[in-house]
Amino acid sequence: MTASRDRRAPLRVRTGVALAAVLAAAPLVPAASSAEPGLQAADARPVVVIGASISTGRAVSGYVAYPRMISAIAGRSVYLSARGGAGYHDGSIAGLTQAADLAERNPALVVVQAGSNDVGAPSATVAAKVQQVVTTVRRQAPGAKVALITVFPSVKGSGPDARATESTIVGAARSVDSTVSVISPLSEGWVYQSSSDGHPDSLTHQKLAERVAALAS
Repeated sequence: MTASRDRRAPLRVRTGVALAAVLAAAPLVPAASSAEPGLQAADARPVVVIGASISTGRAVSGYVAYPRMISAIAGRSVYLSARGGAGYHDGSIAGLTQAADLAERNPALVVVQAGSNDVGAPSATVAAKVQQVVTTVRRQAPGAKVALITVFPSVKGSGPDARATESTIVGAARSVDSTVSVISPLSEGWVYQSSSDGHPDSLTHQKLAERVAALAS
């Protein structure tokens, strides 16, 4: 697919060959208008979502995938850098983070959705890669809030391996930045419908979008 470079277009998708990544610039809701005279302009900076197949909207319609819903709820542009199967341990989330052009986007919030594909991977490897990702985000987007969406129990279960991976991810992220927010379907005990391969349903995407949009406010 030929890459589009026209930044005026309302929806653009670029495929990174090396990462097989989806990188979509999707200003789905118009940016906030200029403030009235005498009032401070609203923060209209975008949200950047970095993630795996849940972020691409696998098993649901693209129109109800949580990144698109964040845009509708929060009234901000949302940029997506994601691909199915991505995880911390293999370096793919780190690559998607580099591909997200954070310095150029100047986001208000960076969301990293990953963890389910890391269940069972060596903890030391996962921890090192999480630290690398959070360090990159903090360096390239120093003014942004950072949030992690971690392990979904429907993907690889909720047993000891899943909980160990969850703990490793959260601990490693907060060792770099103690202010990182965490949305954890596993630890929070979310109950939801899922596809045969564990991907959450549209109601769960709605819940994710509401949680993320609240962080962006």
